[in-house]
Amino acid sequence: MAGGGALPADLHPRALELAGGNDANILIIPWASRREEAGSATVAVWKEAGATTVTVIPEEAAAARSAIESADLIWFGGGSQSRLMDALRERDLIEVVKMGHRQGTVIAGTSAGAAVMSPYMMTGKAELEALIKSSTELVEGLGLWPGVIVDQHFLARRRWARLFTAVADHPDQIGVGIDEQTAVVVDPDGSWQVIGRGPVVVIDGRGKIAESLQPELPAKVVIRDLRVHLIGSGQRWNPAPAQTEDTDH
Repeated sequence: MAGGGALPADLHPRALELAGGNDANILIIPWASRREEAGSATVAVWKEAGATTVTVIPEEAAAARSAIESADLIWFGGGSQSRLMDALRERDLIEVVKMGHRQGTVIAGTSAGAAVMSPYMMTGKAELEALIKSSTELVEGLGLWPGVIVDQHFLARRRWARLFTAVADHPDQIGVGIDEQTAVVVDPDGSWQVIGRGPVVVIDGRGKIAESLQPELPAKVVIRDLRVHLIGSGQRWNPAPAQTEDTDH
């Protein structure tokens, strides 16, 4: 999952390796974007990276389902995560994507394509200047990366407040803020490694209780002993227990 903007140089080679090599069947899903050329432009990027079989998902539901079922790697492009989820829902494709993931299809994306991976998905509606209870709107995402709330363009767009608030409202989830030119590769055991520029911000409020400074709304949020980690490029993080270790790139 990439945080948006320019992608890390080693993202495409790493994804191709995980999907089975340059001949892997790659499916581009550009529905988060309004740009007509979003799909073809993304295909060109993957082919430049060495991929030989790259297609854009068909618009028609049955053909789209078949394309998802035969893909080795699915790439969700950037734009609006709500628009992307609506497009998948309208075609009844959400469970198809989840089934592919369970069967070993590599699922990846950037910006909106990363945000949809969470069980609780950011919509973009949030208070960015203050920690106000329930001010970060979250809806149901794909849930392919359980236990986390993903935020994208994190440092570039100063999204600390909205992710802190999201974690305060859902302290059983870990906030993961991925910046531009940065990505994370998640392993089946739930641990993950940062690639690209880094760092990735982890906001861990598990076991903590969020309080409000006043009973009436808008109420400012307080959490004691919250843990914040900055995970650098090449480091691996394991959410249980939370720790980092240096690894080779």
